Amino acid sequence: MQSRRIVITDVGIISALGMGFSKVNEALAMPPVKTTVKDFEFHQFENEIPCYGIRDFDPVAVLGKKGLRTKDNSTKLLLGTFESELKASMETPDDQNRPGICIGTAFGSVQSIGDFLSDSIVNGVGNVNPQAFANTVINSPTGNANIRFIARNLSATVSTGFNSGIDAIIYAFDHISRGYLNSIVAGGLEEISYYSLLGLARTGILSKSGNCRPFATDSDGIVMGEGCALFLLETIESAQARNATVLAEIVGVCSTFDPNAAFGDSIDSEAAAAAIKGAIEQAKISIDDIDFIASGASGNRRSDSIEASAIKSIFGTKTPVTAYKALTGECYGASGAIVTMCALSDMKNGKISGIGNTYSTINEIPVVFDTIKKDISYALVTSVSCDGNCSALVIKNIK
Repeated sequence: MQSRRIVITDVGIISALGMGFSKVNEALAMPPVKTTVKDFEFHQFENEIPCYGIRDFDPVAVLGKKGLRTKDNSTKLLLGTFESELKASMETPDDQNRPGICIGTAFGSVQSIGDFLSDSIVNGVGNVNPQAFANTVINSPTGNANIRFIARNLSATVSTGFNSGIDAIIYAFDHISRGYLNSIVAGGLEEISYYSLLGLARTGILSKSGNCRPFATDSDGIVMGEGCALFLLETIESAQARNATVLAEIVGVCSTFDPNAAFGDSIDSEAAAAAIKGAIEQAKISIDDIDFIASGASGNRRSDSIEASAIKSIFGTKTPVTAYKALTGECYGASGAIVTMCALSDMKNGKISGIGNTYSTINEIPVVFDTIKKDISYALVTSVSCDGNCSALVIKNIK
């Protein structure tokens, strides 16, 4: 049980929405910016694949040249997010009270992992740069962040597929709740890579039309995105001691798992509903207190159907539901954190961002297509994966 109040103070994001939390509000009001990818160093696709790529991020400008030569894209993305908006929070002279680091990612530096093997096949084992080997472990970006910012008390990498980003936040929340640390930077990270795109294409869930339409009855799949979103979670006492601005409080979290979904074709929504109810119960609020739902829907018909059934069984069709992945793409392991960041931005700006053109939704879920101006007190963030992982958290606006 939660025994400490845990708040969000500093935040940082780099994604298709731009670089920096201050950019999110404006970007959510604009049409999504898509690009395409086709050619990678060792492999190429036959056709251009639509995606939501990162923009406005120059690693050298943010991090400087020193030490970047052996850092891969995922590591640069994580370090850049820290450096641009969370650096001051990591520079406390007291090593014991420096925030820990917990990063959620599905694949980590999978591009580096695959390229290291491809390089050895194409050019021979003797010609592979041995320094590149350090990038071939999933926790390499987290480890590099710990080294750069001298975080000696927690170095955690959470990998639960599509739920990794939100589960890292929940892990950090639980860690602080139990008194192990007073503050942790937690969030999600994922890059667009040849190997992840290939895997998603072979499963048949990439959109052939290149359009991301969450909860749509006729959706044809997801559009890949990438990014990194980080939150400084700390006790209210820690925030007050350093006169930090408190943005929001995390008041409820819950994770569940449906083994039938993981090992079969189950579309049972019981586990998803249990995660939602568990987070609301821990928050000690009622269902009617939730002002809007920041869903994890992405256009994947199977997981969208599970989430839609869970939402309708609890809320009916009266609570507004938005689906930020229509604007960011499916960022896989980073998505839960990026969706949380978007929800926080809307909360602080008194609105629920619409996702654009209208369409028929599964179970008549009340998706917000046109932006609604609304004073927000509580937002529910959900993440439901077709692999059986279901997570939810409730954030409370601190005004």
